[in-house]
Amino acid sequence: MPLSSAQIGAIGEHLLVNAVMMASDGRLSPFQPHADDAGRDVLFHDKKTDNSVAIQLKCRTVSIRKRNSEERGNVVHFQIRKTTFNDARRGYLVAALFEEELTRFVSNMVHTDDAAARGRQGRLRQLVIRPSKAADSADRYAPYRCYSGRAGTTHHLRL
Repeated sequence: MPLSSAQIGAIGEHLLVNAVMMASDGRLSPFQPHADDAGRDVLFHDKKTDNSVAIQLKCRTVSIRKRNSEERGNVVHFQIRKTTFNDARRGYLVAALFEEELTRFVSNMVHTDDAAARGRQGRLRQLVIRPSKAADSADRYAPYRCYSGRAGTTHHLRL
């Protein structure tokens, strides 16, 4: 029986949390809220500054199919609840594409709430972002993209 999308998401979230801890050399410690009603999956406490940052994690294992084809393209589809982005609090979105075996990152991105929320339109309840995984892509998500086998993303976190 294959893993469900919820199981894939949970595995990916744990891998991302572990990668952020490793990339920060232990400076960032994760805490998981008991209730995720604010759209935040994890809080990271910065041991050096005693500040914390809220992060919404999104994980995928496949890109979307090319038009009129079964072949997978470079574009990855992520859906985020709009309630996740609130002007009164600061946070980040980490969106990652993993290999299907969930053993390493293909690419990952870090967005501030401001950057991700700019994609909002109308009264929709969901924000959809579709970044390319291509290293040479010049799409609007290029400034936030990281390429490595590990989540070297902590240098983007402004604590």
